Amino acid sequence: MFATTLEVNAQLQCSAGNKCPESAPCCSEFGFCGIGRFCLGGCNPLLSHAPNSCAPNPICQTMTYDFKDTKKFIDSGSYNGETKYDFTTEGQPIFSNGIVLLTMAKNTPGTRLSTTRYTQYGRITARLKTSRTQGIVTAFITMSNIKDEIDWEWVGHKLDQGQSNYFYRGHIDYKNGDTHTLNSGDTFNTFHDYTIDWQENQIQWFIDGKLVRTLNKKDTFNETSGTYSYPSTPSRVQLSIWNGGEGAAGTKEWAGGQTNWDSPDVKLPGYFYVQVQSLDIKCYGPQVSDVPGQSQLTSFIYGASGNISVSNANTVVQVATPQSQGVAQDAGNNVNLMSNFTGQYIANLKASGSSRLVIATSIMMITVSISMLLSILEQL
Repeated sequence: MFATTLEVNAQLQCSAGNKCPESAPCCSEFGFCGIGRFCLGGCNPLLSHAPNSCAPNPICQTMTYDFKDTKKFIDSGSYNGETKYDFTTEGQPIFSNGIVLLTMAKNTPGTRLSTTRYTQYGRITARLKTSRTQGIVTAFITMSNIKDEIDWEWVGHKLDQGQSNYFYRGHIDYKNGDTHTLNSGDTFNTFHDYTIDWQENQIQWFIDGKLVRTLNKKDTFNETSGTYSYPSTPSRVQLSIWNGGEGAAGTKEWAGGQTNWDSPDVKLPGYFYVQVQSLDIKCYGPQVSDVPGQSQLTSFIYGASGNISVSNANTVVQVATPQSQGVAQDAGNNVNLMSNFTGQYIANLKASGSSRLVIATSIMMITVSISMLLSILEQL
């Protein structure tokens, strides 16, 4: 008779009514409490033990990224807040001749790139070719720690169009989305420039330099709350590929149906893919100074009510194993690297158009205690 002992590591969860405890003070982007890397990109200051539990966020730097220097990329499970890296990665990016492929093989969650620096207003352009085939979703978005979000998204069965959207602090409103048809080519075979021009009072979306949509802040005023439902907080830029065709019914319908893993696009290379040629970020708000002798600002910091200040605080955190979690936070065992890490909001078309679903992430991690198993075997 063989016995196996399983060590179940239930993660502490955080929400509006359940902030993180002092022992595990940081609420990660996926809603789990911890220390170390939990306090980095995506750490929600409003759900953490205190706003300053989260690490300061590196401020914007005007730059064009061409994906030639792979030393500027680091797996999110190894990142500690250093700004010598341009991007954190999850999944399997592949670099070739200045282009990065965001790949998704069968039974994997896909690939995501996130800038390590945060932009608060700016002009952001991604030059890319989307993936293709029903069920496959390509995304180019800005995402803040408190879920302000601006989107470009593409579903793989509609290669003649892209979808724009925005969210305020994670609030779901179907009226915010729109669809835009390309003037030439398609999204898979032809590189196109997709732009988000994010200003304090206006957001504009462009395709190949042509304006396709304008959102004015004044039009987002919510009379009930007395606030503007307008994205305004510092955000990372993220590029990703993920599987909508194997999600909930509404997600699957929006993405075009069940993912076809027999498609020629995946058969030959072994994965679906997005090709990204460049990412250009022009900062409009606080940014790294290139003026010699000028005081260097380094980071954004949140206050108790979500207000933002700019400081020269250090963005690096000490990475350690939190006693409350019991699992080492290394690249192979990082609870932030859950399946379906993209965290995109997906239309639930069967919910009468009034709600959206957030891709669920696992809340349990299970590890086999080898030493315990060997001990049991020795007694048999």
